[in-house]
Amino acid sequence: MKSLHIFKKAVLFAFGLMALQIGFSQCPQITCPSNITVNNAPGTCGAVVNYVTPVGTNPCGSGTQTFSYTGSTQTFTVPAGVTKITIEAWGAQGEGGNGGLGGYVKGDLTVTPGQVLNIYVGGKNGYNGGGLGHAAVLRNGGGASDVRVGGTALANRVIVAGGGGGGGQTDVGNHQGGHGGGGSCGANYCGGGGAGGYGGAGTPGGLNGGSGNSSCHSGGAGGGGLNSGGNGSCNTCYTNTCGQNGTLGIGGNGDTWENGICYNTYGGTSGGGGGYYGGGGSSVGNCGSGGGGGGSSWSGTLTNTSFTGGAKTNNGQIILSWTGGTAITTQIGGLPDGATFPVGTTTNSFKVEDGLGNADSCSFTVTVVDNEVPSIICPNDTTICWGVYNANITGNDNCPGAVVTQTAGPTLGSSFNVGTYNLVFVVTDASGNNDTCDYTVTVEVCGGINETEKQTLFTAQPNPANHQLMIQINEEYKNMQLVITDYTGKTVLQYTPEANQRNIVIDISHFSKGMYFLTLQNENLKQTQKLVKN
Repeated sequence: MKSLHIFKKAVLFAFGLMALQIGFSQCPQITCPSNITVNNAPGTCGAVVNYVTPVGTNPCGSGTQTFSYTGSTQTFTVPAGVTKITIEAWGAQGEGGNGGLGGYVKGDLTVTPGQVLNIYVGGKNGYNGGGLGHAAVLRNGGGASDVRVGGTALANRVIVAGGGGGGGQTDVGNHQGGHGGGGSCGANYCGGGGAGGYGGAGTPGGLNGGSGNSSCHSGGAGGGGLNSGGNGSCNTCYTNTCGQNGTLGIGGNGDTWENGICYNTYGGTSGGGGGYYGGGGSSVGNCGSGGGGGGSSWSGTLTNTSFTGGAKTNNGQIILSWTGGTAITTQIGGLPDGATFPVGTTTNSFKVEDGLGNADSCSFTVTVVDNEVPSIICPNDTTICWGVYNANITGNDNCPGAVVTQTAGPTLGSSFNVGTYNLVFVVTDASGNNDTCDYTVTVEVCGGINETEKQTLFTAQPNPANHQLMIQINEEYKNMQLVITDYTGKTVLQYTPEANQRNIVIDISHFSKGMYFLTLQNENLKQTQKLVKN
């Protein structure tokens, strides 16, 4: 049996945890769409992106919960997202044929989500502070209804609705019990009402508890106040006894003396109503008793309070109501739906707030992929003279920042030696897309000397030449000089043919590659011809 008991406790604990987890969902809430990836629009560095704009909600909206009399403590857990509870409390009516009605009080309590409120609903039988009547007919004072925070002691009460006093009866008729909260009121309280009786009514409570009636016949008890309980009524002729005074949270009990001439005929004495301070109990008379005093109502530090005395019949009641804040959604990062998003990743962030200090947020990314290849155009193949060579090689792309680099050939802007070169260029954009172009540059030695005078004096072959150069002289001559110079004018070979020598073979294999000038002349004839050594 012990194992079964432990198992039951474990199951109840597990269900309690589940209820706690389910009950305290995030309030307010917002959900973003999934991450988005698109390609750029052709020719542009971005793309128009449409998405469903997140809109936050507040599932912890308005609510109401009613608590009726059960005879035991009840609890309420503040929902997520709720920071204010409006409390309406009614005290219980007192017993007897003419029991005082319970008081009503309303106010707003500042709370935190997850906070537990202890609920006490007064009973007509006196549960929660009603004083006890004494004799055959039930005449207990009505119990107060209150809410307690941070504990279950009277000091933990934050709002109290006073209970009505028990009704009285004597040989001259029924006497009204004092109404809960039926006395004079201040900023955060209303005293209990005074009760009626054969000998006269008790006084209502206010800042202090009211006075009970003292007379030969049974009078009414006084109502509870803010600082003290109501005083019980006293019989000054037959018994010299009094009902009990009300105290903090508890109504006074009725007198227990039972030797009146017709005591039991009219039901005995009446208890005071429970309240912040309880009402007084009644004393026994010769034939019956007056009513018990009503308990006081109190709102503590609650705001927007209101009071009504004598507002509830039968058992008490407490109603809690709350309103979750309106969900307000704000975009706190990124771009709106339908905007042009740049190439790359943009984070869109949204936040929802309920105006009560509660918030939730979400985010998603929009990635625009640049898959457009940049373009690059190289010049046509070209032949240049020896020296510094430069060219303007540019790339075009849909996004700024494309970079052109040279990957082969002499560096532009430097001196190009004689020869033939393949120049290669690559343009690369920020996304890694690239394109390539290349062209050939042929470099020659260009001199400033014209091929002059008689151009039929000789022929030189082959041209360009690599090893041997064959020179054929076409005319008779004497005193002829053959000179070869480089592009700077420096003589690299000088030869004097024999008179009328027609064919000359020259070895140029040791010459550097480049352009040279071959000149054949005497006092009457001269011919200069460009010569290329490869």
